[in-house]
Amino acid sequence: MRRPGHGGGTVLAENDPKIKDFPPHYLVRVDPSRADPGGLSDLLGKLNPGRERADALAVSSKAGLGLLTIAATEAVAGLAIGVNWLAAPDSIAAGSANEALIGPEGFGNDPATAYNRNSYTWSYLNSGSVQDIGAAPAWTLLDSVDRTRNTVEIGVVDQGFRPDINDDLPAGTTMTSVVPGVPATHRGTGSPWHGTEVADTAAGVPDNGRGVAGSAGPVGRLNLVWSSYDFFTAISGVTAAAGAGSKIINMSFSASVHWALEWSVLPFEAATAVLRGAGILLFASAGNDGRDVDGETCFLVCWENHWVTPCENAGVTCVGGLLQNSLLRDPQSNYGHEDVDIFAPFTVITGPTPDQTRPRQVWGTSFASPYAAGVAALIWAADPNQGGSAVETKLLGWMRTSPDDRVKRRVINALDPVRDALPPALDIRTPSAGAQLGAGTPVQFRANVYDDGLGSPTVTWKRGSVSLGTGNPRTASLPAGTHTITATAAFPGGATASDSIQVTVTNHAPTVHIVTPSDDSGPPVFTPAEPISFAGTSLDPDTGGLADNQVSWRLDGSVFAAGHTAQTPLNVPPGPHTVTFRGCDTFGLCGTDTVAITIRAAGPNLPPTVAITNPANGAVLWTNGSDAGGVFHQLTLGSSAVDPEGGPLSLAWTDSQAGAPAVPIGAGPSPIVQLRGGCGDIPHRITLTATDDAGNVRQQTVEVVVKLIC
Repeated sequence: MRRPGHGGGTVLAENDPKIKDFPPHYLVRVDPSRADPGGLSDLLGKLNPGRERADALAVSSKAGLGLLTIAATEAVAGLAIGVNWLAAPDSIAAGSANEALIGPEGFGNDPATAYNRNSYTWSYLNSGSVQDIGAAPAWTLLDSVDRTRNTVEIGVVDQGFRPDINDDLPAGTTMTSVVPGVPATHRGTGSPWHGTEVADTAAGVPDNGRGVAGSAGPVGRLNLVWSSYDFFTAISGVTAAAGAGSKIINMSFSASVHWALEWSVLPFEAATAVLRGAGILLFASAGNDGRDVDGETCFLVCWENHWVTPCENAGVTCVGGLLQNSLLRDPQSNYGHEDVDIFAPFTVITGPTPDQTRPRQVWGTSFASPYAAGVAALIWAADPNQGGSAVETKLLGWMRTSPDDRVKRRVINALDPVRDALPPALDIRTPSAGAQLGAGTPVQFRANVYDDGLGSPTVTWKRGSVSLGTGNPRTASLPAGTHTITATAAFPGGATASDSIQVTVTNHAPTVHIVTPSDDSGPPVFTPAEPISFAGTSLDPDTGGLADNQVSWRLDGSVFAAGHTAQTPLNVPPGPHTVTFRGCDTFGLCGTDTVAITIRAAGPNLPPTVAITNPANGAVLWTNGSDAGGVFHQLTLGSSAVDPEGGPLSLAWTDSQAGAPAVPIGAGPSPIVQLRGGCGDIPHRITLTATDDAGNVRQQTVEVVVKLIC
C-alpha cells in the first residue's frame, strides 16, 4: 500500500489472512493537521455523484475533518481506503435479578411465570410460547439421531472474554486477540464483559447444572476474537475467526456512518463480502436506537442517510430484536424493510461474569444476533454436508410472521429449519458403540429414526453380512468376536438411512458344580447295582443357567446320564472311579467338575437309597418371615428314603449357610425349618443323611438360595 500523499503516514499493523480474493489490509496513522478540510466538500461530491446537495454532515473535531480529507483524497485517487470507524457494543444495561437457582422471572410461557431452571421452559428457547422458536426441541431432535456430535465452529468478534469465570462455554473454546498487547481476557469498553455474554447467548452449554443455555449450546464450538470495535481490528477479527475455522461469525457491534462517508466503509464491506463468498455466514446486530436503518435522504432521488455497519455490509445477516415473550419488535431495536433480515429474542439470560456472579437478564440486539447465529449452527449440524448458502436459505425461508409491520415475516424459527435440513436419519441407540456383550445373550437392538416426512420405514439389522432380522426394536444373540452391526431404514418411496456400530462379544466358559455325591470327606462308597443320586448346578456368565440338554454325567469319560439331576446305578466293577459333570454352551465352550467315588461289592446288607424331594436343587426361595434374628424362608423339607431290607432309617438334616460349617436343622422325613436370609442372595447347602440299622450311610445334598431385595 502506498502511503497517503497529503498526510504521509506510518503503517501500524498489517492483516493478511491468506484468503483467496482477500487483499492485505494495513492500519496507517496519519497527521490530520497537514490536510486542508476546505476541499472536503468537493471530494465528497466526487465520491457521491448525484447526491451533492442534501443534509448537513457534522464531525466532532478539526482532527476528524483532517482525517476525512486525507482519506477522501486517496479514495478519489483510486485507492481502496477506509476510515477506522469506532463502533460500540449493542448491549443495554441489565437489571439485577441475579439469582443462580431461581433466576430472573418472566421466561416462562406466561410473562409472570417464575424462573425455572429447565431451559426447555424458557420462552425464547421452547416451543409453545408466543415466540415458539423451538431451539430446545431442536436440540432434542438432533440428539435423537446423534447429530449433536456435528460440531459447528462459531467465531465471536467482540471484547471481554472470561471463560475461566463463566465455565459454561463449550469444550475446545479458543481465544485470541487481534490487538497487539491486549490479551483476549482483557475487559471491554462500555460493557466490560460483553463478549462473554454474547458467547453465552450463542453457545452456553445446556444441561450441565450451571450457567445458562445458548441457542447452539449442544453443537457450538467457539472461537473468541478480541477486537477494539474499530474497523481495522474488526476486519482483522473476522479474518482471524475465519482462519480459526469458523463457519459462522457474529459481530455484536455497530457504527452509523453518514451517507457522504459511505465510501469509507467499503474495505470493511469488501472483507465481509469475501468471507461470505467463501461460504462463511456472518451475523451482526441491527443496533438499539429504535430507528430505521434504511432511513433515506432525498434530493431529486433518495438514498439511505446512514450506513449502519456491519449490519448493512454485503454478506451480513442483520438481526433485530423481538420484545420479550412477544412477536413484536422491541421498541429499542433498530429495524429496516431492506437490511434487517431477521428478528430474534432481544432479551435473554446470560451466565456469570467477573462483575456478576449469577445468571442475569440482558437486553439488546447484541444478543439477538448471536442467538440467530446459534440457530444457524443448529441447522448446519443437522446436515454438515450443506453449504452456508443452503443454511441461510433454510434459516430465512422458515421465518414466521409477526403482526408488527416493522417485523412482518422475519421472526426466527429454529425447529422447522432444523427439521428441513435433517435428512432421513437413523441412529443406533442400543447397544452402544463399543459395547462389551456376552455371547449368546439376547440383545435388544434399537434405533431412533427421523423419517423427514417420508413415512414409517422398515428397519433391517445385520451383523456384517448376516441378517439379524427386521423390526425396531429387534432382539437377537451374537457369537463371540468383534462385529459391525448395521441398521438400515427403508422408507416408502425408496429412500434409505443407515448407521453402524462395532461391538465386542466375549464367550465366557460356563461353570458347573457337583452338589452330590460329594467327596469332601473322602470318596463315597457305592455298590454296583445301587441307584446313586447325582445333582449338579450350572452357570453360563453370558446367558444364565445351562439347559438340561447342555449338561451330562460321565463315568471315567463315558456318558451315563444327562440333565442336572439323575438317579441310576453305575453297574461297574469294584474299585476307584471318577464321575465328571460337564456343561457346554451353544458355542461349544465347556466347563467340568469331578468327584472321586469307590465301588465295592455288595454285602449282605445293602445301604439305603435317599433323595430330597423338597426343596429342588437350585431353587430360589424368597423370604417369607422374620423374627428377632432377622428374615428367613420357612418351608417343610421333603424326602424319599428306603432301606432295601425294610429296616428302620435314621434321617438327619444339616445346613451349611453361605459356606459356614454344617449345622443340624431337623430330623425325620419332613421337618419344618427356617432358612436364614438377608439382603441379596444367601446360599444354603442342605444335606439329608440316612443311616440304617447296620450302619450303612447315604446322603443327598441340594443347594438353594434364600433371596431378599433390600
